[in-house]
Amino acid sequence: MNFKEIEKKVVQFRDERFWGKYHTPKNLAISLAVEVGELLEHFQWDTNEEILQSIKDPKKKEEIADEIADVIIYLTLLAHELGIDLDEALTRKLKKNEEKYPAKVVRVEEIVKELGGEIIDAKGEVKSVSQVVELLGVKPENIIKSLVFIVNESEPLLVIVDGKSKASLEKLKNIFGNVRMAKPKEVEEITGYKIGEVPPVGIPIKTVVDKKVLEKEFVIGGGGSITRLSKLSPRKIVEFQKAEVLDVSE
Repeated sequence: MNFKEIEKKVVQFRDERFWGKYHTPKNLAISLAVEVGELLEHFQWDTNEEILQSIKDPKKKEEIADEIADVIIYLTLLAHELGIDLDEALTRKLKKNEEKYPAKVVRVEEIVKELGGEIIDAKGEVKSVSQVVELLGVKPENIIKSLVFIVNESEPLLVIVDGKSKASLEKLKNIFGNVRMAKPKEVEEITGYKIGEVPPVGIPIKTVVDKKVLEKEFVIGGGGSITRLSKLSPRKIVEFQKAEVLDVSE
């Protein structure tokens, strides 16, 4: 059932019992809060592990399901009294959430946090190594560039070098064969990020980290958007990406 179908059934149930006179927006909002409180009682003193264990009991599971259903019923009635279409409201809010919390940006943030790093808000667009140096007061060699290449016109390759170096096309060709730098459109199609946004982690393609990058305690790279940076241990990058450490810079 969608919300329109649920609303029809719930309102019919209510009207058959002449309860509509009690269902003012205020009363429904209070009732909704009460039902949420009753739902919370099932979890109040238990750990997550205990909750997941208790839900294996069919009777306990049904009790919790009933409380969730009551929450939905009162929420539906409140929306009905306020003239709110829940299907439209939900679709609209999901779209707002997608715009406010882009998956590609949030995903990078979560990975960086899991790896013990941090996301830095640049408070504006950062497009070059020199801008990062000026913004954070770090040395160019502590900055990394995440570059995408194409091997034999078929296999994408993520190459990470420090901000003071360039990826050597000659060295890459000696190791992998026919190699060229990916075009901007290809970078976005392969990684989901535009040039300047590409993070050093979370890109599911073969990855090479230049050996000089491993000399640093920390490095600063792309953060998933043009206004964000990531600060990470280079060893964590190698570990997460299952990267090869090679001499590929000039």
